[in-house]
Amino acid sequence: MIKHWQSMQDYKCFLRNSKVSFDSSERIRLHTELWRPWQKLRLLDIDIAMDALLPFYSSTGRPAKNQPQILRSFLLFFFMVSMGLTSPSLTRWVSNLSHDRVLAALIGCPLDSLPPLGSYFDFMDRLWVHAVPALYSRKKLLPASWNSARPDKPNGKHQKAVEPSINITERIAARVLNHKDILFNFESRLQTLFYRVAVLPSLHCGVIPSDSLTVSGDGTAVHTHANPHGKHTKEQLASLSPEELSFAPRHYSDPDARWGWDSGLDQYYFGYTLFQLSCYNPSLRTDVPLLLRFTSAKRHDSVCFLTAFHEMEKHMPSLSVKNMCLDSAMDNMPTYRLLKKRGIRAFIDLNSKCGRPKIIPDTIRIDKNGTPLCNAGRPMVPYGQDRSTGYLMWRCPFGKDHVSKCPQNCSNAKYGRVIKTRPEWDIRLYTDVPRGTEAYRRIYSQRTATERINNRILNDYGLQRMRIHRKDHYSFYATMIGICIHLDARFKQQTAA
Repeated sequence: MIKHWQSMQDYKCFLRNSKVSFDSSERIRLHTELWRPWQKLRLLDIDIAMDALLPFYSSTGRPAKNQPQILRSFLLFFFMVSMGLTSPSLTRWVSNLSHDRVLAALIGCPLDSLPPLGSYFDFMDRLWVHAVPALYSRKKLLPASWNSARPDKPNGKHQKAVEPSINITERIAARVLNHKDILFNFESRLQTLFYRVAVLPSLHCGVIPSDSLTVSGDGTAVHTHANPHGKHTKEQLASLSPEELSFAPRHYSDPDARWGWDSGLDQYYFGYTLFQLSCYNPSLRTDVPLLLRFTSAKRHDSVCFLTAFHEMEKHMPSLSVKNMCLDSAMDNMPTYRLLKKRGIRAFIDLNSKCGRPKIIPDTIRIDKNGTPLCNAGRPMVPYGQDRSTGYLMWRCPFGKDHVSKCPQNCSNAKYGRVIKTRPEWDIRLYTDVPRGTEAYRRIYSQRTATERINNRILNDYGLQRMRIHRKDHYSFYATMIGICIHLDARFKQQTAA
């Protein structure tokens, strides 16, 4: 159970009373380097967090204390890391709090009742649906071949590794279409907390557009600092020969991590894939994440997207998505069919490996985007849709000047030759918004929001520099950073008003 929950009103009152005892240097510090983190913490409605956290605490037993203070402490920790005011170490942060009454006041605690380091890890554990807790035991020994498998190296530079499971996108998309659960959603509690504390308030205040929402998705490699080969125990080192040690089981500090292929660096890496869905607010010119999830480094982005899309539908019902922007890794028919069934317009970069669809008549020449080419070899221009037949119409690129400027005598009509295509021929090529048009490019340009969010999580907020292990800790830290990014956007909205 939770013994006492410090409400938002109690927190503001506590901070007001604490400021009375601050000396001049502490007041100056609060209103200079700590001003922005302080104002951002004031934008966090901690009472909403209580509703999300209560189900994860028992109604009996020893009561848990200082839960809102721990949540604020995590957020303040990441704010300070992003500003370069503290090191990316949770242990050192908790130690520094005990000697700094200004920071302690900002999280809502007096110096004599600060939560210990163990309470922080208990807070993290409650927000993770444990799969195999014994796997993380310090005494757990795993086979020497635990992390020996690596994905096949792709052909060519900056290419994704091939997904080892055959037809896995078809199977997952079929489950999502039939509204069946996808198992092993260990992040469900974190996603629920993130939705209530970050996404919903940003939706209500306008940081997340409520109309014509364009969502972008992308994955990025996260390199863990754990030893991929594991370590032997002292007893093994003392009793086994070098030959026996090479085959002996060993302890892995990060047993969830796997080998993957980093397409950006063109090399193998040991760690995870962080896949996130995000959106861009053009009026504020800011990006915010909508869903964050860690998965195996060997998993292909096409699989990660389908799983993330299912979890977004399940945990974030208030989001009404109109457009979905993805890169060529998600260029597959199951993804297009799923988005079309959900009434979402697909903006997905084409994968050159897919080639020309066989169903398109040989009499029609197309470019890489599926746009028909005129006799002069130029891409034709969208000319509307024939509603009676469903055909998409394409006209000569010279328009009204066709007769005078077109070098080919293809037609005597005012707008030249017209070609008709059916969207059913290939929904990859003939999307709701025609590829190659200015409208398509304008919407697809918002996909860069995911790249900026990845940069903020890994570099600005220092997730890549933090010496943490295990998927649950990475997921928790990324969720806290996601909340911080939402508070950044709300603070920007407030100061711009």
